[in-house]
Amino acid sequence: AGQRCSALRVLYVQKDVEKKMLEMLKGAMEALTVGDPWVISTDVGPVIDDEAQASISDYCTKKGLEGRLIAKLEAPKSGRFVAPHVFRVKGIEEMEREVFGPVLHVASFDADDIDAVIAAINRKGYGLTFGLHTRIEGRVQHFVDGIHAGNIYVNRNQIGAVVGSQPFGGEGLSGTGPKAGGPHYLRRFRKGPEAGTEVGEGHKVTATELADNLPDPALGGWSTRPDRVAILRKHLRGKGAAAIAAAASLDFGQVDLPGPTGEANTLSLAPRGRVLCLGPDADTLLAQTIQALAAGNAVLAVAPGAPAVLSALTGKGLPLAAIDGRPDPVEARALKVDVVAFSGTPEAARIVRKVIAERAGPIVPLVREVLNPAAYAHERAVCVDTTAAGGNASLLAAA
Repeated sequence: AGQRCSALRVLYVQKDVEKKMLEMLKGAMEALTVGDPWVISTDVGPVIDDEAQASISDYCTKKGLEGRLIAKLEAPKSGRFVAPHVFRVKGIEEMEREVFGPVLHVASFDADDIDAVIAAINRKGYGLTFGLHTRIEGRVQHFVDGIHAGNIYVNRNQIGAVVGSQPFGGEGLSGTGPKAGGPHYLRRFRKGPEAGTEVGEGHKVTATELADNLPDPALGGWSTRPDRVAILRKHLRGKGAAAIAAAASLDFGQVDLPGPTGEANTLSLAPRGRVLCLGPDADTLLAQTIQALAAGNAVLAVAPGAPAVLSALTGKGLPLAAIDGRPDPVEARALKVDVVAFSGTPEAARIVRKVIAERAGPIVPLVREVLNPAAYAHERAVCVDTTAAGGNASLLAAA
């Protein structure tokens, strides 16, 4: 009954194939049976409870009154059933919340507006599953590179992740990692050493200072360079050797995962975006900065003596800024960062964690281990049905 975290909520259809697609969608809906889940022929069962039924039904009534209805089925009168509905929307930006039930929203777009669609999806902040149907190989890669989603499915459905083949987990408001059932999963249960040092004395860094110095992740194309570790090693000349070695152990290329014949599964790592490194001591700050930069992120390092500690890396065209001062977690509350690295005392870490937890928007992970390079990257799994490499021919014939 649509009560699955990976189920499709918003369907974008290229205008060239929209009419044909909606005809197919309506036909597929008419073949569904809504009823008792104990009956083997049933396709759509009841929702979880009375509250869910009332909430979803009210939503459907509201959208119907707005003239958004494309298609719907009938549901049994008794029981916690909600009839499947399809509604028209302009785009995902109209979605105020997830409707956790048998409700699909359809938006159309022009072929030239692909990048605008990607940007709109990313702005929403959710990133669990994404599905794509196309026969254009270059478009597949364009979406894989641009969409911020943990699991991407091409020319197949977007549910049913298999352990070992499609490691499962999202980004942003949909999770922080690690992915369940992937090669990096078990090691995340291991807790590495923390510095546990006190924050040194220094001037209190204000929110304005933090915001003004936050570097751009796109600076110099750093996030896409394959030689990031080599560049860092060259500038550091032996400093931070343990962090360099840890960062070099990560494979940022595509890793092939097992799967049945006719299915290609790959896992890759991607930068998280902006990282706030808070040390607090010199060695820890350097290690955090190295690992964050090696993963392709932009780094704002804030700690007493930070500019001196990172002098070998600043001014080298890297997305890095260093502020000499004592960071105040409250001042950093509104700072737009994707990861916070801090390995101070447990008492200080609790304060940082509390401030992060109170933030609105995507979940921001707190990295406390001195060496944990995987924590500075997202895992992204891509599953391609290679038997449908040309896309859905009947759907795309109208293009």
